[in-house]
Amino acid sequence: MSILKTAIAFLVSLIATYVLATGFYTQQVIAKQAAIGAVYSPQQQLDTFILNFTGLTIYGAIIAIMLAVAFLVAFGVKRVLKPLSPIAYPAAGAVGMLAMLTLVEQQLGGGAGIIGGARDAFGVSLQCLAGLIGGIIFANLRPR
Repeated sequence: MSILKTAIAFLVSLIATYVLATGFYTQQVIAKQAAIGAVYSPQQQLDTFILNFTGLTIYGAIIAIMLAVAFLVAFGVKRVLKPLSPIAYPAAGAVGMLAMLTLVEQQLGGGAGIIGGARDAFGVSLQCLAGLIGGIIFANLRPR
């Protein structure tokens, strides 16, 4: 039963992380375009989010792999460093997103930032925030 609860906690965490990462991605790109004069209605912003949500499934798959690895590492670390136990999964989600963005950029990027919503420090911070929140959700839902 605890395996099922862990899987459900992971799935909820993944969904939350992906929804937030996609939303932050979308709003960052829209904000950059607005800075050069593009105007988006609220409906266009929603439509853009929906298109990004359905179109960035590979990003979601990469996030799933990253969260699995990050949470496994956090599981081991929190057993050794007991004082870090309360923050292990949130920190793993945030650091995992940063590591994933860095690796993707190194492997596929060319200087402009392959992940459009993470081309500056604020965008990267928002992506890390998505991972942090996903980690908080996992930490609260997982079986003890």
